[in-house]
Amino acid sequence: MFKRLKANKFFTVVLFLSFFISQISLGVKVLAASQIYEAESATLSGGTTKATDHTGYTGSGFVGGYTDTNKGVASTQFTVNASSAGSYTLALKYANGTGSTKTLSLYLNGTKQKQISLAATSNWDTWNTEVETVTLNSGNNTVAYKFDTTDSGNVNIDNLTVSSVTQDTPPSGTNLTLNKSITANNSYSGFPANYANDGNVSTYYEGAANSYPNNLTVDLGSALNVDTVVLKLPTSWGSRTQTLSILGSTDNSSYTTLAASATYTFNPTSSNIVTIKFTSKSTRYVRLSFTSNSGSTGGQVSEFEAYGSNLGTTNPTDPTNPPSNGTYGATMPYDTYEAEASNYSGNLIGPSTTFGNIAAEASGRKAVQLTSAGQYVQITLSKPAKGVVVRYSIPDNSSGTGIDSAISLYLNGTLLKDVSLTSKYIWNYGNWGSEGGQIRWSNNPTATPTTPHKLYDEVSVTLDKEYPAGTVLKFQRNSSNLNFSSTANVTIDLIETEAIPSALTQPSNYLSITAYGAVANDGADDTTAINNCINAVKNSGGTYKGVWIPAGTFNLNNGTKGAGYDGSGTRLYLDSGVSMKGAGMWYSSLKGNFAGIYLRGGNVTLSDFMISANDVIRDDYNGVSGVEGNGTNSNLSNLWIEHTKVGFWLTNQTTSATISGCRVRDVWADGINLHYGTSNTVVTNNSVRGSGDDGLAMWSDTYLDTNNTFSYNTVQLPALANNIAIYGGKDNKVFNNLVTDTLVNGSGISYGTNFNPPSMTGTLDVHDNKLVRCGSYHKDYGYEIGAIWAYWTGNSGKAQNLTINVSNNIIQDSTYSGIFIEEPAPGITVKYTSNTINNSATYGVYIRGSATGSSIFNNNTVTGAPSGKFLNTSSSFTVSGTGNSW
Repeated sequence: MFKRLKANKFFTVVLFLSFFISQISLGVKVLAASQIYEAESATLSGGTTKATDHTGYTGSGFVGGYTDTNKGVASTQFTVNASSAGSYTLALKYANGTGSTKTLSLYLNGTKQKQISLAATSNWDTWNTEVETVTLNSGNNTVAYKFDTTDSGNVNIDNLTVSSVTQDTPPSGTNLTLNKSITANNSYSGFPANYANDGNVSTYYEGAANSYPNNLTVDLGSALNVDTVVLKLPTSWGSRTQTLSILGSTDNSSYTTLAASATYTFNPTSSNIVTIKFTSKSTRYVRLSFTSNSGSTGGQVSEFEAYGSNLGTTNPTDPTNPPSNGTYGATMPYDTYEAEASNYSGNLIGPSTTFGNIAAEASGRKAVQLTSAGQYVQITLSKPAKGVVVRYSIPDNSSGTGIDSAISLYLNGTLLKDVSLTSKYIWNYGNWGSEGGQIRWSNNPTATPTTPHKLYDEVSVTLDKEYPAGTVLKFQRNSSNLNFSSTANVTIDLIETEAIPSALTQPSNYLSITAYGAVANDGADDTTAINNCINAVKNSGGTYKGVWIPAGTFNLNNGTKGAGYDGSGTRLYLDSGVSMKGAGMWYSSLKGNFAGIYLRGGNVTLSDFMISANDVIRDDYNGVSGVEGNGTNSNLSNLWIEHTKVGFWLTNQTTSATISGCRVRDVWADGINLHYGTSNTVVTNNSVRGSGDDGLAMWSDTYLDTNNTFSYNTVQLPALANNIAIYGGKDNKVFNNLVTDTLVNGSGISYGTNFNPPSMTGTLDVHDNKLVRCGSYHKDYGYEIGAIWAYWTGNSGKAQNLTINVSNNIIQDSTYSGIFIEEPAPGITVKYTSNTINNSATYGVYIRGSATGSSIFNNNTVTGAPSGKFLNTSSSFTVSGTGNSW
């Protein structure tokens, strides 16, 4: 946990309460685009007539004349054509400015069907929709709305939308948009873009009033085959029609039409769900574009879902028992090859969980160590690849400053190049605070204790071209490698390979840093040039939206040490509305001593580049964060961050941010931290590996973190503390994450009142996560921490009106117990439901003697727990529930 107290500028968080609706099963769904029939073009009789004296109508006018003088005779009759016999919805657009509900009678093919009620609209310029479901014959049918003698009439009608209805089942496969990065070109206040893919049908996006088109754009993170879009509104809403189109793009610049503009009816009798099918298309960005809505002044959608065939690969670190694609963890475009499962001639090390043992910090607790010239690790590509990542370790030197070395890369037996390796970003010694001040560890190998930790780094390599599946890649130690004689060994943990997509192009409303003097790959400092570009965007009066980083490496080495949050240190400071984009994380990179971004006000997009800093020890004041500050209404996507103090540190009451598709590697503190009252923020589909503290954390420091989500992330090998931690807060969610290989002083998922939050209240949901080899020995406390850790230190009544649901999690091969509960928590009840614990090293569930409070266990299963399936050693802790396996 990276701790820092700040009392600088903060912003008021505006919340709205969404109404609650109950979930109902999916029934009939509108599958095809609708046909619109204008009332003024229908057969008018009995005094009905075309009129234009009110606004908001479609076509050339609307139909009036349903007055009391025409009672019993006024009628508008439509001739509608059905391609086949079956069920159809009739959506009548009408206005009723009388102030009370009125009625007309619906006739189908000359036969009265029913009297329909038309609720009052706010005035005669406001229109509503009334929907009925009928059975039409194949071919032409007549649909009439008559002012019968039993009706109250006195309404205007504008058009009739007819939609075919069929029984359907939900699309198969994974919803590709869930919690992904989503943006809107405009929105109505309080109804942001991320409400359209948060998995909650009771929250919804709404476009800005009368500002069509309202565009919602989801970044799927990589190119995926998409053939279906499902749109949902709250099931309790009344009927409405919306006109919209679906567009797709691979670069977020040039878009093609996936489904042409058409009008669709959202009908509560079909759960307000519309399913749109189209020809499968490989696309990374999917855009929903609204141009009208009969029920509001802007487009509305609760859930914007996309389905198709995933081109990416889920890469669980447990190859012996991988989860189904998209169920647990991030969907990333790379394939992972564990060294110990590959062809190798070095020495297998591990398994081990002993702190300071190099195998203990490897994925799966095993690795391959190459000690002699000619030893290698070799893989065969299962898919084409141009990008390669190696997670490795080489020894430190006697002064703790690291060694530079190399390993040789062969392709199909031919030497391609030597790959540079270094140990300057790894090998910590001593205890927390060994160096004093805010430098937390030591680079001095003689610091006490001398047991080292944080032993692995990663290197990325771009090959000279894309190589096909079946290509053999070999990493081999050669005596010609740099500093071979002084590098005792090279340990390889894993290799990842991927196809690199084409470079993105500069958006028209972005300014390139090269126009202000930055030169790619020249080794010179580019800080001044980049800042000049930032200022040009800032001072453009809105003409330009952001800063463009073209392909190449740009250096930020000149500056002053200090913190970003108080402005004392050199960073790239972005004011509100100044965005930054690159050509792709494999193409564009910011590197150097001050390669970090501080957000002063949010409302930005950061995407598609690498941030590679030079921090060689954890320094909580001078260290450089990858992205820090107020990220309100910001989308942070497809960033690769390494060797910084933290990856992402959102603070100052950030609200409505999204972090997605990012890679955080080998940072010195937290991977991603939502801090200081961050709310309504989604962290999804990210990969965090080798963080120096918590992988993902929500820290309610001073203000409550509220309504945030950690979902579908992969969090591996935190060098200290927890894979995922929740410190206080309100109404947060943790689901469908894959967390593996906790190292020391932490668990896979921890929640409670550690680090002095104001309170913990509302509901915390922890469900459907997979935890593999999680939990660890806590060196400071002197006892064993379970894979899931209920930790109430410093509670002192802070947990109030709190509900915690821990359900449907899979806990596999935990280092100690599967679930571990400790510390006083009077009055707090946690519900553990339908969790599966397999092969824990000690207990399935262990309740320490210090625990107080209660928990409810229902339908949990424990297998393979040698110390016992369940043990409660506290006389002050109450357990209830049924259906468990113990």
